[in-house]
Amino acid sequence: MRIAITGSPGVGKMTLCLRVFEALKRKVRISGFVTREVRKRGSRIGFVLRNLANNEEIWLAKVGVGKVRVGKYVVFVEDFEKFLEGLDLNSELLIIDEVGPMELKSSKFSSLVLHLLKENCNILATVHRTYRHRVIEEIKGNFKLFTINKDNRELLTEMIIRKLEEFYNV
Repeated sequence: MRIAITGSPGVGKMTLCLRVFEALKRKVRISGFVTREVRKRGSRIGFVLRNLANNEEIWLAKVGVGKVRVGKYVVFVEDFEKFLEGLDLNSELLIIDEVGPMELKSSKFSSLVLHLLKENCNILATVHRTYRHRVIEEIKGNFKLFTINKDNRELLTEMIIRKLEEFYNV
């Protein structure tokens, strides 16, 4: 089972992943991570990753000055790669939120995702809507791809939960 979600920033991709996790975590072994934006006084200042298995959180990117950048954000590639080592890749369902320009600054992450695609793992992933990259194109070409928006996000979330429950027979 391979499902990919795409859509505009802030439309509910992470929320969908969290709702799937909450609905299935007592029935299916789930691991992976979600990416949460951090705001200060109404402005987005960065992104934090949360490991779904142990709730560990790290900064992925933050407004500032640094060597590896995406727009106004500095990407903490080394921290991200250490974080990846803590993921349980032997779960029944792997949630990867998100595969986008910041995450793909890590060649280790790119290699990991390509490896998981070859291993035929069950994955729920969110992918950047417009960013062009080989890994994203692989996902879009090999997963059932859904576009989430404000009008369909509730129904889409419920439909994906039902689809996964049927797949795992839970």
